[in-house]
Amino acid sequence: MASLPDIPLPAGYRADWVLAYHGRDPDGLSERVAGNTITKVLAPAGRAIRVAITIHPTHATLATDPGDLTAGEAASIAAAASRMLGVSGDVTGLEALVAEDVQVARLLSRCGPGLRLAQTAGVFEAMCWAIVGQQVNLRFAGQLRRTLIELAGIDHPSGMKAHPTPSGIAALDPDLLGTLKFSRSKAAYLINAARSGIDFESLPNGDAATAEAAMTGVKGIGPWTRAYVLLRACAFPDVAPIGDAGLAAALQKFHGLDHRPTIAEQEALMRPFAPWRSLATAHLWAGWS
Repeated sequence: MASLPDIPLPAGYRADWVLAYHGRDPDGLSERVAGNTITKVLAPAGRAIRVAITIHPTHATLATDPGDLTAGEAASIAAAASRMLGVSGDVTGLEALVAEDVQVARLLSRCGPGLRLAQTAGVFEAMCWAIVGQQVNLRFAGQLRRTLIELAGIDHPSGMKAHPTPSGIAALDPDLLGTLKFSRSKAAYLINAARSGIDFESLPNGDAATAEAAMTGVKGIGPWTRAYVLLRACAFPDVAPIGDAGLAAALQKFHGLDHRPTIAEQEALMRPFAPWRSLATAHLWAGWS
């Protein structure tokens, strides 16, 4: 396999959290986790390329299929791997508050400063994950996602596939999806998103407000879905997925509440962690859920 430069990892890096995120569908067609290696199929220029991301104590190594990569493919694969490992964003702001903020110190006490929020390899991939995951459990969401990738993914000789592009999803027949366990609304939301004209992969290049505005108004892309994309694909530092069941449960435990906090209460409870609510969310999910 061809090799790319290693990716340095921060001290105390929580590989377990990153591996669990990317391995949440053990039968995934686009990515799989075995031991400390994430195998992912990407198609940065329309050609499916498999990359093995192996996590070591201080760094991650990248190895791709045999053969030459173009400079653009190599750069795109390296950037996607950094996002997947959660090291593409700056997290020093929240961690720097540990010495002076008791609440932040308690928040980080369970997972330590090495926790990073793993990202999806691409933005449209996160959008599809969010839509298939709306109001269903993780196992069923994984099944629906595998169906999408099987229908519209980009083939790799290994039998794995790269995640579909918007044009691949836009070409799907919603009636066919209906026969494959997609609800009518979920099929429509996926195709609406794919046909929306949003330049998904450019969303991280601006700010969170601009990215959210670009997604607003498309049927099926509501507040939680937008927050998931901003958090899990754009790496913006100050995103709280208000309304997320896992976040609500973690906030209840962290604050010792006798009830699940309402939407308004969740907003208020997350406000003290601004402008680092993304990493705070990761710590709540990992240490307090």
